[in-house]
Amino acid sequence: MRVSLLLLLPACLSAGDAPKSVNELKAFFAANCVRCHGVDGSARGADGKKLSGQDFTDARDMAHKKDVKLAQTIRKGIFFGKVMPAFKEQLSEADATALVAEIVRKAEKGKAIAPAPDAGK
Repeated sequence: MRVSLLLLLPACLSAGDAPKSVNELKAFFAANCVRCHGVDGSARGADGKKLSGQDFTDARDMAHKKDVKLAQTIRKGIFFGKVMPAFKEQLSEADATALVAEIVRKAEKGKAIAPAPDAGK
């Protein structure tokens, strides 16, 4: 019995635990964050301005933001999901941290955050 449980353990640990790639995170951003943060992360769209979406392209403002707090906000949301929804069901802590490091911190005004069209091939 012990041997069979040990054989199943690696399968249980790996199921759904694989970290998302940068391309998957870009697709996540495009599907979930664009409405308020804009296609380039600048929050210039109507909803971004109306909802006071964070402008990730503002280097001066972003210099005061800590990556760990940004990742926590992504997972927890803001004001019980009324201002910003929580994404803890869709993103692991590692995924949220990678989203901050690879997408949010690298956002450039005028440069769309989108997955590479041929990355899944």
